[in-house]
Amino acid sequence: MDIWRKVHRLIKAKPIIGGRVEGAIPLYAERYLLQGVDRVVPGLETLGLITQFGGARVHEGEVGHWRAVTLPSQSLLVPRGCATHWHYSGTVDFALFYFIDESPAAVQRLISLTEGAEAPLLFSDPLVGATALEIMNELNKGSGGDKAFIDALVEVMLKQTWRVLSEQKSGKLSPRNVHLARLQTLLPYIREHLAADLRAETLAEMAGVSIAHLRRLFQDAAGVPLHRFVLNARIEQARKLLATTSFPIYRIAQECGFSSQSHLTASFKASHVATPAEYRASIQRSQRRAAAKEAGANEPGEA
Repeated sequence: MDIWRKVHRLIKAKPIIGGRVEGAIPLYAERYLLQGVDRVVPGLETLGLITQFGGARVHEGEVGHWRAVTLPSQSLLVPRGCATHWHYSGTVDFALFYFIDESPAAVQRLISLTEGAEAPLLFSDPLVGATALEIMNELNKGSGGDKAFIDALVEVMLKQTWRVLSEQKSGKLSPRNVHLARLQTLLPYIREHLAADLRAETLAEMAGVSIAHLRRLFQDAAGVPLHRFVLNARIEQARKLLATTSFPIYRIAQECGFSSQSHLTASFKASHVATPAEYRASIQRSQRRAAAKEAGANEPGEA
């Protein structure tokens, strides 16, 4: 059985997007929207990379003895054979990459970093998150996806993962991670109050810093300006609601803090190269194909 099918059964859920990347670094990629689950996944026979795009905090480990607590924009490199226990208190949007061929040098370097590790390696890097998101967006286009572009994104994602974790392993403290720790109370507020006033003035007052300082912190920690971070969070929440609800698009615009439906449409199309309606239709087609494929796989084979 394919590793990802095994994971589907263990977590009792299926991805909204999934597909194989056949390039210089072969892998299988999946994107999930999970809500309020508590699941144990035994150690798998391959290295895994998890990147959280949005949603609630995720705790990994046993209650009271957490090994990792992740927020949006953070990632985990899961060693081969490392059993994990996941606790999702709310809806979580993340990507999972299985390295089905460990012979490429880029994968070997990551494996070397996990030698002796008994828990997932937590790190934060906006470039890794951005490339992971673009890979999933391209896969969502099906046959229209740019395979050469995906291959290039995979290479960048793995190289940057290795760079960040190498720094952590050597004992260097990244200023970006220091800043992120200082913002961890503000980031959940933004994601949980997308329809509220999220101007720099309001957030700076909440954080107890000047507007200029807050903007510098966001740029250093998240790799994007504050206004772009807020816009991205609103777009991602809209994308989640488009995929998981039947809410009218005007209501989604209101709940995500957009000034109008046309504002949501313009922002969403600039980010996803599709209107909200087109994106929702593509997700529904993908889900129907996945259901049909799964139904076919469960049918008895011919003798």
